[in-house]
Amino acid sequence: MPNTTEIDLNFTGEQRAVETLRLSDARYRRLFETAQDGILILDADTGQVVDANPFMKDLLGYSQEEFLGRKLWEIGPFKGEDASKSAFAELQRNDRLHYEGLPLETKDGRRVEVEFISNAYLVDATRLIHCNIRDITERMRVNQALEAANKEMAFQIEEKGKRADELAMINAELARSNAELEQFAYVATHDLQEPLRAVASCVQLLQKRYEGQLDARADEFITHAVDGTKRMQTLINDLLAYSRISTHAQVFASTNCELVLREALANLMVAIAESGAQVTHDTLPTVNGDATQLTQLLQNLIGNALKFRGDRPPKIHVGAVRKHGEWRFSVADNGIGMEPQYFERVFLVFQRLHTRKEYQGTGIGLAICKKVVERHGGRIWAESEPGLGATFCFTIPERK
Repeated sequence: MPNTTEIDLNFTGEQRAVETLRLSDARYRRLFETAQDGILILDADTGQVVDANPFMKDLLGYSQEEFLGRKLWEIGPFKGEDASKSAFAELQRNDRLHYEGLPLETKDGRRVEVEFISNAYLVDATRLIHCNIRDITERMRVNQALEAANKEMAFQIEEKGKRADELAMINAELARSNAELEQFAYVATHDLQEPLRAVASCVQLLQKRYEGQLDARADEFITHAVDGTKRMQTLINDLLAYSRISTHAQVFASTNCELVLREALANLMVAIAESGAQVTHDTLPTVNGDATQLTQLLQNLIGNALKFRGDRPPKIHVGAVRKHGEWRFSVADNGIGMEPQYFERVFLVFQRLHTRKEYQGTGIGLAICKKVVERHGGRIWAESEPGLGATFCFTIPERK
């Protein structure tokens, strides 16, 4: 027979176990009641809801009472017997299921997408299914927006790639066409020289032999013919010079611009002496370029300053400043200048701002300058005011 002490100890142990169980159940219930996700507890055999936490009403609009004792597929948001029974059958076969983006309809008709996680477990030999339901509508919306944005970005990248390919093809075709046109211009102008020389010689002989022997009208016609052939010869020579920028280009090499300027000034020696011009310059750099074309570039710009001088003796300064990985050259003068609206036009082929009586030339010199600068990877522009001279600036990338 157990003594009184043993009975008291056993009783106290049972009491502690009961109290522990009660506290555990209370903690579980508190967590269950305050959870910020919807929770349903199902009977795994019947599909009936044996418990639902209060948050289900916040989530779907149905109270605990509307859930309790009813089968899952009979409840508002889960209605649809075939689909719900099928899902429940899957719940019975698997201890854990996870659905992402499960669509549900709330009591007031709104559509929400939820994350549905179920776990099966035993309680006193009864198999239950714990269903955790979380509203992920906003997350899904953001994910869909991101997915749509990514698709749009991918589409734009693909379209840009296609356009880049198309532009590359167009540029290649333009380069080929330009090369063919330049070659044609060179051949055409070169082949025109010989017949033009023959015509010019004949007209000059007529002028020399018969000038004063015919009537005044005939002398006028001959004079016009001689002037026309001279202008045509000048035009053809300039066109040849323009086409040779591409057809007779030299490979870029280290080029001392001091020597380039010296050569250009030597070619302009007579014009400088006749005009009484004063030409000064900064210390000029060494660049990577075509020495012949750079000589032609400076010669054309300085020659332009000599031609479009005012009443004063020309003062011309050639400058060079290194800035932002390139050399900026300038040719400044004290000549007649020009209006800003002509800054772009002067670089076009055959564009003249003055009549031939005022200033000789074909209007191709600055177009040649532009083509030379662009071949060297730079840009060219004009700065001027009428009566205050002009400055032509161009850049050449710094030698690596």
